[in-house]
Amino acid sequence: MTAALHNWNWIRAFLSVAEHGSLSAAAGALGLSQPALSRQIQQLETQTGLHLFSRSTTGLELTPEGTRLVAAARAMGDAADQFQRHLTGQSPVLEGDVRISTSELIGHYLLPSAMVAFQRQWPGVRVDTVLTDRISSLNKGEADLALRMVEPRQPDLVVRRLGKIPLGFYASQAYVDEHGLPCSADELNQHRLIGPDQDPTYERLAKEQGLAIERSDFSLRSDSLLMQVAYTRAGGGIGVLHQPLAAHWPDLVPVLTDIRLPMLDLWLVCHGDVRYNHRVRTLQQFLIQWFEADPYGQARL
Repeated sequence: MTAALHNWNWIRAFLSVAEHGSLSAAAGALGLSQPALSRQIQQLETQTGLHLFSRSTTGLELTPEGTRLVAAARAMGDAADQFQRHLTGQSPVLEGDVRISTSELIGHYLLPSAMVAFQRQWPGVRVDTVLTDRISSLNKGEADLALRMVEPRQPDLVVRRLGKIPLGFYASQAYVDEHGLPCSADELNQHRLIGPDQDPTYERLAKEQGLAIERSDFSLRSDSLLMQVAYTRAGGGIGVLHQPLAAHWPDLVPVLTDIRLPMLDLWLVCHGDVRYNHRVRTLQQFLIQWFEADPYGQARL
């Protein structure tokens, strides 16, 4: 057992299979082939003398012996992630890679101008951009920085609110010419509405505003906010857009401006350890200044 404890790769393989439930998914997450991953699991079982997994129709299941080791393996994984974050933060030279995660909408419309301006000042920094509406795990190193529309609650994250984004109902002029405008909130359901597919946020916010809007009321549905914008601009119906974004497109018409939709907070987030990384800290400060100024005015739409 002593030899096994000195091979982190075996323990990492065990943890990945335990978390993913299959060799194929775990191998993909680790960037290994399935045979290589299987060998590491077998080596760990040989060294420990424990049977860690049993096969089932749905994949691999932890045995009681394996279950007892998961918490300890996860703690080792967290420690390894922390070690890597400290290691990458030691160099004061402003060159290398920084990874930022943000939503499709922010990434598509607002981030490009900011990143181009950043690299004019610091051309040695290479920026990886992850566009996803899923919240990336900064603890797991999926990103160094994240722009989020939801305030994080984890205690080990450094959070800065960059501002508030007002929302409004909009339709294209072509849609208005064909269907007219609703005169009140009660008439919204008589129009073609654009909204999410599975994301419940829209319905929840609508109920908070006293609007009786459900998923079945949406004529065009997508959880991609980019797609919702595209549908709205194409004349597909009435959608909810960022007001400063919609202001850039003269073909969009505000709808029911007397309804005050809640504003969205924009948060800049990094892990508490990574903020000591010179590259990450520099990009963090740059984004704070950029987004607290006028990001929509500087965007190239």
